[in-house]
Amino acid sequence: MIARQLLFLFSALGAINGIFLAVYFFSRRPRRLADCMLGALLLAVGIRTAKSTFLFFNPTIALEFRQLGLSACLLIGPLTYLYVRYYLASFAQQPADRQWRWHLGFSFLVIGVGVAFPYSAYRHIWDNSSYGIHAFWLGYLLAAGRALWQARRELIEAGRRISTNTFLLLSVYFGSWVILAAYASTPFTSYIVGALSFTFSLHVAVLVFLLRRESLAPSDAKEKYRNRKLMPEDALAVLATLDQLMTGQKLHLNPNLSLAQLAKRAGCTQAVVSQVLNDKLDKSFNAYVNEFRIADAKRLLSDEPQLNLEIVAERCGFNSNSTFFATFKKLVGRTPASFRAESAQPNETTSA
Repeated sequence: MIARQLLFLFSALGAINGIFLAVYFFSRRPRRLADCMLGALLLAVGIRTAKSTFLFFNPTIALEFRQLGLSACLLIGPLTYLYVRYYLASFAQQPADRQWRWHLGFSFLVIGVGVAFPYSAYRHIWDNSSYGIHAFWLGYLLAAGRALWQARRELIEAGRRISTNTFLLLSVYFGSWVILAAYASTPFTSYIVGALSFTFSLHVAVLVFLLRRESLAPSDAKEKYRNRKLMPEDALAVLATLDQLMTGQKLHLNPNLSLAQLAKRAGCTQAVVSQVLNDKLDKSFNAYVNEFRIADAKRLLSDEPQLNLEIVAERCGFNSNSTFFATFKKLVGRTPASFRAESAQPNETTSA
């Protein structure tokens, strides 16, 4: 009896922790599409594992719960592939596309068809659907494996340590293989093997991932800071977050905005923000912020000619007129007044 209770606890542990980790990756900052796909993957596998666990210990469980588990299984293959794909895109500094809608859209379409033809009314079809689901899953794993093989030299460079993010990527990919093999082999083993395989692969991957992060020696950390190099996908994610804060939340309009405040809003350290701005844009913090302020100033000078220059400077986040004039002249090549005069000339010509 005790052994059976321990088996249930260990099996359910993977599902519960998987769901908690899904929440973590969904809320991770800076937000990346790859992390969202990983969070969705962990959620889908967690639901599937919970279904397997409860079904093994309670064979009379409601058929709707069985259908939920099989439906979640339809998402595991596409989400594994999409996680790999978007991680590799960010690693290669390529913009992320939106093709995930097509991949997940098909899975959700099939799930919707399943809702129209429920397990309770079409039990024979659902009982045999696992073969098609596993083949679907396998196809996506093969596609993800092909993408990983093509990027192998960039991910694993000779003489260099594999980054923690790349290690997590490989762990998740091969863990998906382990879980698929466990579920596909249940006719020859036991239905609980799938849940146990997820618990094992999940905890081993996360444990090693955390240990690798903690094992970075001080000398290695100093060398990394000295070289001022971030992983490409991390640098691009930080830069995207900074741009969103500027264009979306208009942080540059705060005349007292500091590097520390910007780093805090971006969920990074000051050193990381400075590093990204220097490496990716070859700019200092002040130069980066002032570019957004001057862009707003040019718009106000052109669109609202009734505003005097002091008000324009204030609205754009400059705490002094002299700083505004000097910065504008440096970036635009002429004074705000001459820029406004030149902007008004086409309008005057048109009116004439």
